[in-house]
Amino acid sequence: MSRFLWVLSVWLVGLPLAAAAQDPEHPLRPPDRSSPRAALKTFLGDADSVGTFLVQEYLPAPNRERFQRLVVLANSLLPALDLRGLPPVARAKIGRTKATALYEVLNRIPLPPEGEIPDLAAMGGPGGTNEQRWVIPNTEITLVRAPEIGTGDQFVFSEDTVARAEEFFERVRNRPNLRVVPLPNLTETIVRGGGWMIPHGWLKSLPPWMQRPVFHQSVWKWLVMGFLGLLFVSFIRPVYRISLRGSPERPVRRALAQLSLPAYFLVAAPALAYFGLVQVNLRETPANWLEFGATGMFYLAGAWISWRFAPVVAEAIIASPRIAPESIDAHLIRICTRLLGIFAGAALLALGADRLGLPVYGIIAGLGVGGLAIALAAQPTIENLIGGLSLFADKSLRVGDFCRCGTDEGTVEAIGIRSTWIRGEDRTLTTIPNAALSKMPVINFGRRDECLLQTVVGVRYETKPDQLRRLIDELREMLLAHPELDHESVRVRLVGLGPSSLDIEVFVYVYTQERAQFMSVREDVLLKIIDLVESCGTGFAFPSQTLYLARDQAPNPSTPLN
Repeated sequence: MSRFLWVLSVWLVGLPLAAAAQDPEHPLRPPDRSSPRAALKTFLGDADSVGTFLVQEYLPAPNRERFQRLVVLANSLLPALDLRGLPPVARAKIGRTKATALYEVLNRIPLPPEGEIPDLAAMGGPGGTNEQRWVIPNTEITLVRAPEIGTGDQFVFSEDTVARAEEFFERVRNRPNLRVVPLPNLTETIVRGGGWMIPHGWLKSLPPWMQRPVFHQSVWKWLVMGFLGLLFVSFIRPVYRISLRGSPERPVRRALAQLSLPAYFLVAAPALAYFGLVQVNLRETPANWLEFGATGMFYLAGAWISWRFAPVVAEAIIASPRIAPESIDAHLIRICTRLLGIFAGAALLALGADRLGLPVYGIIAGLGVGGLAIALAAQPTIENLIGGLSLFADKSLRVGDFCRCGTDEGTVEAIGIRSTWIRGEDRTLTTIPNAALSKMPVINFGRRDECLLQTVVGVRYETKPDQLRRLIDELREMLLAHPELDHESVRVRLVGLGPSSLDIEVFVYVYTQERAQFMSVREDVLLKIIDLVESCGTGFAFPSQTLYLARDQAPNPSTPLN
């Protein structure tokens, strides 16, 4: 009888504490946590609302809408907790677990009468003492005023209390409830239950060994998660094979195929986390590891896609008929999209690190200091990068151009971020750093609008003036009659009396930009020059020297020597 009276008295004391779940007249009024009394009353009232909804609506007929309503009710408990010690990604899930444990503890310990719990006046109101914390008697459960967490001048359960919530619950688990609650074993119901896709009636019909908790999870949850894990892993290999498809001849299709693996992780990781955290309803450490792993995998996959999506965009742009696949414009597009992909991936990684609770801003600040040292150590690489960008901006070279860079001459095969490759006529490959290439004079034969044909014809000194005039006239007529030569540029003149030849300069431009065609025209012109020299009755001069021999006379003895 005395036991009944004790429970009744505690219930009468706790009844006002549970009455603050909602205000019927003002449903949009924010919860009152202005004092320890109001904060405790609001917390117990909100938690009782969760238990009432479970018993009356959700457990008899779970569905998606009711589950979402249950999550909203459970999240109303989170503002009553100081969750600064938890990473942002796990605050909702872990916070609900902490709130449930604290609720179970408060139901099992004797709470002081409402009049003995400090109210607004006692905590800083008119005539108050402006206290910042209150500890429930005979416990270590503390409520503190914490405006720095964004709740205003309100009381919440302290960070240490939140961290030790499960410890407090384990110490009072076997004690009876001292308050009248809608659901006596709320924690046990949540541990054994699942999401809206798994009806509570099915779980109650499972064999007892499957409902037995192992590491704070029912056995059936471990079995389901094992199956989901195998399913997740089994799809990785076929998706990886898809990512290897494509060929260099179809760069867009190849780039799209390479997106398949990160896209799989981007979709599969949240799906696995959803089924594990929501439908299977994992709790505590396994839930934390799953949420951390899925979140990290999601952001890593997003950064991976940013990196891989850059070639897709680049190749889609280059597929335009106006852009040659190996032109400098194409390479510039590839580099710009790749840099954008790197920046987007870095931003996603920073965002993911912040969600996981890593000190991302401290890391960025440290990288700013360490980046200076790295920049000094990697100065040549940075110079080559800037040199390559200047080459792309100036467009002085293009892939396929025949050019002379310093003493090296050949065809440009590739222009990369660090260096440029030139294939010589002897088929050797010369690699020139972009920093050096941007500083040296570059002669680009591929940018000529016309090719210069210039040679000097040296004929013998025995050539008579009439023969020489005839030869010059016929050379000029031959050049003017040639269809592939620029007639306005034709110039044939006697330019010098050489040591062993009469020098006639032949100067003309060829209507071509192609090296092979120019060499063909030049060969034709030179052969005609040979024919004309022979037809004019003269010949080509060869380097020669004339040696005059003379004999010195013997000196006359009668001639006096001075």
